[in-house]
Order: sequence, then C-alpha cells, then structure tokens
Amino acid sequence: MRSGLLYGTGRELEVAVAVVLRAAGFTVTELDAELGTKSADLLAVLDQETCLIEVKAASGAAPEKLVSYLQRHLEKWPQLRPDQPVTCSALIVNHQHRLDPAQRPTEVYQRNQHKEFVDALTFPVLATGQLFDWWRAQDWSAVRTAVLGRPQSSPPSTPSTVQSTVNAPRQRRSWFRSRGANSA
Repeated sequence: MRSGLLYGTGRELEVAVAVVLRAAGFTVTELDAELGTKSADLLAVLDQETCLIEVKAASGAAPEKLVSYLQRHLEKWPQLRPDQPVTCSALIVNHQHRLDPAQRPTEVYQRNQHKEFVDALTFPVLATGQLFDWWRAQDWSAVRTAVLGRPQSSPPSTPSTVQSTVNAPRQRRSWFRSRGANSA
C-alpha cells in the first residue's frame, strides 16, 4: 500500500486508491475494466452517494489540466450509465512522486500559487499522501469525509438534486487540509 499510494502511477496507483476506499466502506468498481478509458478510473458508492473518482500521477507539480480529465468524464457519464447518476466526484493525485513524501507539499494545488483556480474547483482534489496517512491511522471517517466533500452526518444528496458537478455549482468547501489536520 505504501509504495502504491506514495510512489505509484497508472494501474498500481488506481488499485491502491481502490483498496483505501474499500477499507473506508465504499463499494468500488474499477471502471477501466468495464468501460475502458471512456470514463473515470473508479466508481465509489457509499449509501446513497455515487462518486466518480479520477486518479492521476504527476512526477512534478500537478498541472491544472488534470482537473479537466474529471470534468470531461462527468460530462460523459450520463451517456455511459444513465441509470446511475453521480452525486459527487473527486480527483486523487499522487503529485511529486519522485520526491520523498516528507518533501512534498501536502496540497496538490498550492492555494498561494493557484488561488483563483483552487477557488473555482467544484470537487475535492486529494493528495495520495493524505489517503496514506488516513489509511495508516485507519481513519475511515476522514477518507469518507474527504471523498464525499462533507461530514457524513450531513444528509446525503440525491441524484435529482445533484445532476453533475460540472453543470450544477456546489457550495464552496475547503478541500485542502494539512495531513495532520482532523477532517471531520
């Protein structure tokens, strides 16, 4: 797990993220096996929430264009699975994976360098280093909160209220927490 989350790319990284999501209570479908590259990498379902998850790696600083991959998949999703609308989405990035994890920024996109970009995000962008820390601490609540974009005590949204994070603006949330911060 450590290697996959902190140094992995491609399939190895996707599998490691899926393991963490399953441990946190999500039912995870690896979409590449079912749909090829037409869709995001993972579909994570928890209770009434259906989350489209895109998993990416960047050897250096994560380029802003990674966000567009998830946005495109969200736009295509209704054609691929019209009977299964998504209620949330997340981009999970292993950024600067050639550096020692202690030397990496905890946030994928630094607010001081990408302020307008970060402010415009409608879904969480999570670092795999954060997932690793939560996995290691078995803090499944933090994983669920981060992926769903809100504490679990909130009532879940229904497919009729959130059609797509691309077309339906969502309330701004702070997606950039330090690794040691409590996320609940």
